[in-house]
Amino acid sequence: MSSRRPRTLLSAIGLVALALVAGGLSAAALLQSNPIAATPAPVYTSAITAPTSSPITQETVPSSALSSSPESTLDDSIPPHNASKVVIIGDVYSDISAPNLWTLTVAEELEWSPVVNISDPGRGYVRAPSSCDIYACSNFRGTISTVAEHNPDIVVTFGGTADGDNDLSTAASEYFAALREALPAAELIAISPVTSEDEVPYFLRLHDQTISAAVEAVDGIFIDVGQPGVGDGEQLSAEAQDEVAQAIIEELS
Repeated sequence: MSSRRPRTLLSAIGLVALALVAGGLSAAALLQSNPIAATPAPVYTSAITAPTSSPITQETVPSSALSSSPESTLDDSIPPHNASKVVIIGDVYSDISAPNLWTLTVAEELEWSPVVNISDPGRGYVRAPSSCDIYACSNFRGTISTVAEHNPDIVVTFGGTADGDNDLSTAASEYFAALREALPAAELIAISPVTSEDEVPYFLRLHDQTISAAVEAVDGIFIDVGQPGVGDGEQLSAEAQDEVAQAIIEELS
């Protein structure tokens, strides 16, 4: 009886070893037959694209609006595809520091976007401002290259008061002729000069006629906004700014 026990123990050990080898072979066969389990899952990235029916085009989406960052989104300030790009060039009455600036009201009502405002106190058809925040300190004609760089659909010129009692015939004619040459397809609009002094200087009435003739000679539009700011002081009041805006909206609507 004692001679059989070792054989039985050896047999048991052999069976266990065979079972382990068989299990290892089965696992290897399973990995070979199932490549998905052995291959890492691919990592996918996404890119921002616009559907073909979207009004957003390459021209209206700035390059900064698209990036590889997952937080990147389209800029909410991108204008509607039917909005007009506008450059406004003027004097103190169109300066961005003015209260209730007329440009804001008109831009919202007429869907002007984006709007570039090149206005500084003292800028006119003849005179150049004494200082400028951003753009070159030049008169209207001296800023044409800056205006053209923005390739606007509309250019609005609002000034003449800062020129004082100077004949604007030559300056206005040359300015609008050069502006038309630089932007043959743009709509050119001139606004009559206004004042916020206690009385309207006689020369502003002469400027009205000169500016009107010059802009209309190049198929532009002249808008007479009257004198709503008489007596306002150094700057047009909010009420006067609104009257200017409403006169422009009425003419262009």
